[in-house]
Amino acid sequence: MATEIGSPPRFFHMPRFQHQAPRQLFYKRPDFAQQQAMQQLTFDGKRMRKAVNRKTIDYNPSVIKYLENRIWQRDQRDMRAIQPDAGYYNDLVPPIGMLNNPMNAVTTKFVRTSTNKVKCPVFVVRWTPEGRRLVTGASSGEFTLWNGLTFNFETILQAHDSPVRAMTWSHNDMWMLTADHGGYVKYWQSNMNNVKMFQAHKEAIREASFSPTDNKFATCSDDGTVRIWDFLRCHEERILREREHKQGEQQREREKQAPPEQGGRHGACSQDPGIMT
Repeated sequence: MATEIGSPPRFFHMPRFQHQAPRQLFYKRPDFAQQQAMQQLTFDGKRMRKAVNRKTIDYNPSVIKYLENRIWQRDQRDMRAIQPDAGYYNDLVPPIGMLNNPMNAVTTKFVRTSTNKVKCPVFVVRWTPEGRRLVTGASSGEFTLWNGLTFNFETILQAHDSPVRAMTWSHNDMWMLTADHGGYVKYWQSNMNNVKMFQAHKEAIREASFSPTDNKFATCSDDGTVRIWDFLRCHEERILREREHKQGEQQREREKQAPPEQGGRHGACSQDPGIMT
């Protein structure tokens, strides 16, 4: 009688698992598609953007280093030498801290180009008093407020109806005065709030400047005049015309060329070296 030889007995228990579906790639999973849809949702009416790494140039450490050194440094004798090496980055100071070497104030490295949304000529550029932002005036009459650290624009403001030609800050850093191609002048607070507007010239204004006391300011225009204004009253105090300026120059030239007996100016040198009358 033949005997059947069976399989040897098993020494380990092998449990039976349920059937598992084959794994799919992560971008084919249904939960991944749901996450993608959630990322495209809008927030406060604006589409949420991905975080972008921006190149930043922070000048605050150099200013802080300059303020710290100013406590114990008398003059350039106490200044530490800075070598062209990466190890001296922590010792960098602003150009005002290296007045003995003006070459440190020469900017030779290109940093970045920033473009506005609407490409148009920019006629005037001014830093804000604290130095953290940059204000530009364009031919469209818009102000663009740029971040001075990351080079991106923060605010766009329609300031004038004609191209912005002049922009200046007062010495007390409280007021900004702007002028446009139509001859209008506007007063702005530091928060970009417009408080006053009046027409100073009938033609385009090219430049504006405050007096040292900020009580007066001057504007020059294509009409050939320079007008002195009272800042608080917005009142014109004096007009300097181009014709008067030319007449004064011609009069001075005639006085120089006239002989001494006719009242002209002359000079004489004495025997004593270093004395001239």
